[in-house]
Amino acid sequence: MSITAYYEEEGDLQSIGVKPSTSSTLLKLTYLSEGGANFVFRIAATTPDGINPLRGKLLRLRKDLSHVQSAQAQLEAFDANFRPLFPPHHVVQQQLISLGPGLAKSLNAAIKMLNRPSHRLEDFLPLNELTGLLVTDMTPADDNESVLELKPKWLAQSPSAPANAKRCRTCALRAQRGAQRVHTATDRQKTCPLRLVSGDQDQRTEVATSSTDNAAIARFLTGDGQQLLMTLRNHQEALDPRGVHGAPDEAAIWNVCRAMTLRDCTLFVKSSEGKIEARLGDLDLKLPEKMAYWKEVESRLSADGWYGNAEAQGVWAEETVCVLSRP
Repeated sequence: MSITAYYEEEGDLQSIGVKPSTSSTLLKLTYLSEGGANFVFRIAATTPDGINPLRGKLLRLRKDLSHVQSAQAQLEAFDANFRPLFPPHHVVQQQLISLGPGLAKSLNAAIKMLNRPSHRLEDFLPLNELTGLLVTDMTPADDNESVLELKPKWLAQSPSAPANAKRCRTCALRAQRGAQRVHTATDRQKTCPLRLVSGDQDQRTEVATSSTDNAAIARFLTGDGQQLLMTLRNHQEALDPRGVHGAPDEAAIWNVCRAMTLRDCTLFVKSSEGKIEARLGDLDLKLPEKMAYWKEVESRLSADGWYGNAEAQGVWAEETVCVLSRP
């Protein structure tokens, strides 16, 4: 389901709405995806000449939910916390754009017509939001492009894990959820993130080839992409050296939030005629309100034996995925 929209640019000010002006460009907005906090729309040209001043970008708009920050606040958090950590070409870039009157109402009407997941049916756009975000488009442009979306997750063991752990943080949580017959997209990757940055080439190759059948993307993950992945791992470790139970003050708690954001980001790798573009996305700063939940998760993983592959007999299964349990 799509709607017609009009883009206008005056100096540094960009806007998109449903009312045309003498200098606006006609575009089409199409629902692409949604998560717990945002909708994402594809931006396409509608004129025969194919003019699209927003080519290579997607429109991300926040949902009308109390815990979701405004686009302005999201951008400020990104700029302050994550943009400085990585080269610009390795991050999904964000840029503010003004929203014209009536745009949210028109998009909500289109959203109502979609076949959406049942738990998202009450999610819509706020009618009074003034801005949205233009983000780098990492979707394939045509059949000649391939894109891998990978959650690197915890590239180093949790500082809260016991010294003799037989599972890393990601694998321990996967095992715990599996016992409850809960499987997330990350769990379905069925790989140990520690292998992704292993010094063993064979281990890296195993993860890469199980994640994608695109040879160029697999070579990137095991070769040139290691620098990006190692940078990600180093920031995860530096920001959270003591674990969620060891954050002594407010500054340390905010660093844990930054680290947890980096542990839940997405790596997009696009292959186009052998050329690789790799960017980290989903870098929306997590907030201190989650500290209690993170502490509870760590406590249960340790106390219930998930880290040590010593869980209760009724749910015990030999660990075969985690690098900490395999030779």
